[in-house]
Amino acid sequence: MLILRDIRKSYRIGPTEVDVLKGVNLEVQQGELLSIMGPSGCGKSTLMNCIGLLDRPTSGSFMLDGVEVAYTNDDALSDIRNRRIGFVFQQYFLLSRLTALENVALPLVYRGDAGQDTTDRCMELLKRVGMEDRALHRPAELSGGQQQRVAIARALVGSPSIILADEPTGALDTQVGGEIMELFKTLNAEEGITVVIITHDPGIARQCKRVALMKDGGIVE
Repeated sequence: MLILRDIRKSYRIGPTEVDVLKGVNLEVQQGELLSIMGPSGCGKSTLMNCIGLLDRPTSGSFMLDGVEVAYTNDDALSDIRNRRIGFVFQQYFLLSRLTALENVALPLVYRGDAGQDTTDRCMELLKRVGMEDRALHRPAELSGGQQQRVAIARALVGSPSIILADEPTGALDTQVGGEIMELFKTLNAEEGITVVIITHDPGIARQCKRVALMKDGGIVE
């Protein structure tokens, strides 16, 4: 479903051109649970931004479900992100003024899909991640682990083809981080959802079915 060929990304810092991604090749099949692991500074987050269509590569080919998407125009990229990709980040990025239910609904609101069906879908997902009894609570009233569960429900609400999780347990203690990983594994095993987890933690990486090791801007194994 996802094929990257010779993906390169460079940034200009003053007079210097900095090569961050140096010819990444990667394939992700439908239903995989994959970790991309490597030390800080190896290019993991840049790669995730390219896979998530948050940034364009400098060169290379990126096919999503058989369609070249790397160089699509901004409006089309926004639509693909909204409909095909779910994001889970280390810092949750929930809107403080909204309830958990309203935060989960945001991707559908942006599509113009608000309505009773939206509410039912969001409640169903909050129940799926064990947060139905916190639906009307705001982020400040939730623990870190609870906020991450809400963020996962938000990532799922649009029925995406793939979930990208960037250090999803990095801000959590070991026990809560383990619970979040169990949730990802359950979603992958029971619903066949494709999950790609970016991490520097070997313990997190080992829980995935496949590990892609990243070093110095490339996939080394």
